[in-house]
Amino acid sequence: MGQTMRAMTGPEIQEAYGRALDAHKAGDLDTAIRGYGAIIEANPKVAEAHFQAGRIYAAKMRFDRAFLHFRAAATLRPAEAAIWNAWAEAVALGGDAATEAGFLRALKAAPVPPEARIVLQDRFGAQRAGTRPATGGMRPADISRLLSLVQSGRMIDAERFAGAALKQHPGSALALNILATAFARQGKAALAEAAFRKAIAVDPGYAEAHDNLGHFLIEQGRPEEAEAMFRRAVTLAPGLAPALVNLATCLTSAGQPAAALTLLERARAGGAEAPPLCVALGNAHTRLKNFAKAEAVLLRGVELTKGGTAQILALLAQAQARLGKDDEAMANFDRALAMNENLPVAVGGKALLLQTLGDFKAAEVLFRKGFEIDPLNGENFRAFIMSHKTKPGDPVIDMMLSRYDDPAISAADRMNMGFAIANALEDIKDYGRVFRYLDEANTAMRKAAPYAIAQRFEQVAQTKAVFADMDWHRTRIEGTTDFAPIFVTGMPRSGTTLIEQIIASHSAVTGAGEVGECARAAQDLIYDAKNTGRMHPPELAEIAGLGHHFEAFIRDRFPGSDRITDKSIQTYMYLGLVKLALPKSRFVIVRRDPRDNLLSIYKNKFPDDTHLYAYDQRDLAKFYATFVDMIDFWRERVPDWFYEVQYEDLVANPEEETRKLIAACGLEWEDACLSFHENKRKVETLSVYQVRQPITKASVALWQRYEKDLEPMLDQLKKDGHVAG
Repeated sequence: MGQTMRAMTGPEIQEAYGRALDAHKAGDLDTAIRGYGAIIEANPKVAEAHFQAGRIYAAKMRFDRAFLHFRAAATLRPAEAAIWNAWAEAVALGGDAATEAGFLRALKAAPVPPEARIVLQDRFGAQRAGTRPATGGMRPADISRLLSLVQSGRMIDAERFAGAALKQHPGSALALNILATAFARQGKAALAEAAFRKAIAVDPGYAEAHDNLGHFLIEQGRPEEAEAMFRRAVTLAPGLAPALVNLATCLTSAGQPAAALTLLERARAGGAEAPPLCVALGNAHTRLKNFAKAEAVLLRGVELTKGGTAQILALLAQAQARLGKDDEAMANFDRALAMNENLPVAVGGKALLLQTLGDFKAAEVLFRKGFEIDPLNGENFRAFIMSHKTKPGDPVIDMMLSRYDDPAISAADRMNMGFAIANALEDIKDYGRVFRYLDEANTAMRKAAPYAIAQRFEQVAQTKAVFADMDWHRTRIEGTTDFAPIFVTGMPRSGTTLIEQIIASHSAVTGAGEVGECARAAQDLIYDAKNTGRMHPPELAEIAGLGHHFEAFIRDRFPGSDRITDKSIQTYMYLGLVKLALPKSRFVIVRRDPRDNLLSIYKNKFPDDTHLYAYDQRDLAKFYATFVDMIDFWRERVPDWFYEVQYEDLVANPEEETRKLIAACGLEWEDACLSFHENKRKVETLSVYQVRQPITKASVALWQRYEKDLEPMLDQLKKDGHVAG
């Protein structure tokens, strides 16, 4: 294709640009970006294609790509004001200090009209932290009086005085904004919205009015419209702290916590420090799994509020629970509930903690309370169904069905509800209705979190290439640790949690769960930070440090535990490297019939930004092929470095297979390993309920119930040779 693109003629490029632009205008951004990308590949000097690509990447919050295209467009058309305006907006929404400085340097040297340059420079200078609204000629004393009335909460007086001021000064955006605020505080929603919008019409550059309208729209349950207002406020005043926090909160809720964090760090760098900022930072760090950072910033929020609000304490408890500080987390949930017994984040958070600890009855009480106080919270229902086996006639099914069709439910809550309904219907063996909800839920997830399977193909190809020439058996690393973790790895939903639970039931082993630290550190060791997306062979001198780092990490999290299990799914990718770093470690790879394995994946929603391939049947099958490819790669090179467990063999012959497993881990036999379901350890995976039940064959060959529904996945598996045709 690349050769064809380089051979495109001028008219062909024009035609391709027209098609891409039509798709862009129609909202089909994926088709549009492919079209612009093809043009750029054919001729990198087409400024319009770079400009439009930059706009799309900015809309998708992919600012790293947006900046590259805007810079290219500005280099090709340095006098084009539209390019500089779009670039400035992208920097305001997603740039850090270095990005901003680079933009301003480029702008200073550009041949743009002085007045246009001053406007953009002021955005990052004089009006950075706020804009000066049109006052329509109002006297300073009258402005001060209006502001004082609002600050003192005298909304009726503020409404009356603002109305009087507007009769004399109809061009006062400030008075309109205050009038709208007074209306909103008194519950006069229609009047408030009209006044906010009129303020913006009078002064389109009034950032605070955009922010205030966004806040109002959030209160009205219109988050998508609100986000657009917050975006505009931030582009007008990149340092306006309330707008930064509000936009970041929207982005985190929409599954874009990394973009949110950029904005929040800018607010903090500008000197902002307030409880809402702490809450927003805590939420973003929690979504990014930076739990220690979330705890630290939320503890600061506790200080600022002299003991903590219910919301701050509940969020703090969530982070502490993920850090394994369960006693502290439970205490903070209880403190939050003592302040506000109906706070959804505290009710649901404590329910989830109780669930991970195996106290399903106590968790159920709180989940059901959540159904009442937050009736359209689909996440609450999905979590509940993980440990609740529905039966025919169970009222929770009709409850979920009615709320699924409620027009007021958000797209995210409806998606979560869909997964919950599908699993509940399967429990009662109503197989014919399962996939209506399952397909809709997965389609919604794919829309919210797009994924390109080509990225996975590239990752596997590069990883294999990096490791291909290493002589694994002859390579000796000096100074390695004797620390001997047991890594349990494989595809998600293949039985890895069950295997870990069995091993962790041994008296010498602590189950650490999905730690992930070693796999991340191994990836970092071969990742070339200077050449984004590329990998290089590991530096032998750094490999021992990988093992020591992981040992220190584990001993800090699990003091006194000499033997731990790490059930991190991605460890198989770097198996050989991890073994060199930790020579005494053991590896267990779990295999399962791909039809059941992939069905189980498709039936579940995973934590944000993980397993994004899971929501499309063909991508699932293709991803499975890459998993098999990596395992075959290691089997060819180091077949004696890992032990494979077949899930179906384990459930058919539990004692025989369990004894073989325990021996493969280098452990003496203990009968407790057969009673794994009695283990009281904390479990934080989707298998939180299953691993506390005896082994069952119920899910073996379950795919046969849905053979027609699974045709895309089954066809791809057959095509790749992973199941019989």
